[in-house]
Amino acid sequence: MSQKWSYNNIEFEVDLQDADFAEKYEKAFERMGQDEKKVQKAGNNSELIRGYCGLFHNLFDDIYGTGTAKKLFDGKMNAGMCDLAYAAFMGACMRCNEEAVQQRGQLMSRYAPRQNRQQRRNNQQRNKNWNGGQRA
Repeated sequence: MSQKWSYNNIEFEVDLQDADFAEKYEKAFERMGQDEKKVQKAGNNSELIRGYCGLFHNLFDDIYGTGTAKKLFDGKMNAGMCDLAYAAFMGACMRCNEEAVQQRGQLMSRYAPRQNRQQRRNNQQRNKNWNGGQRA
């Protein structure tokens, strides 16, 4: 199942169970990691903000297509806007993963082998005779 997230009145979809989306996601974060090493760590505040925001602009463009960051941030290089958009995106990613894990768990429990009557009796008997580490 996919999750929706929005920022600046633009709605996006996250579906980490879709192979194509997952591939874009992985490549975008790989690029972000490489670009982060190149970002200037000291200097003018304006240069630091541009480098920082560039990471997020590239991330969203890589995942959702060229021009997405420009629409998302109204062409601005604002660190606060980048942080809020990234938080909304990551929240949707986390919800998507949680939903997938829950669905798989339900599916697995539905089709897990069940114990037969004799196995249940043996388990009940063992549990009844066991008292805090010592036999009763």
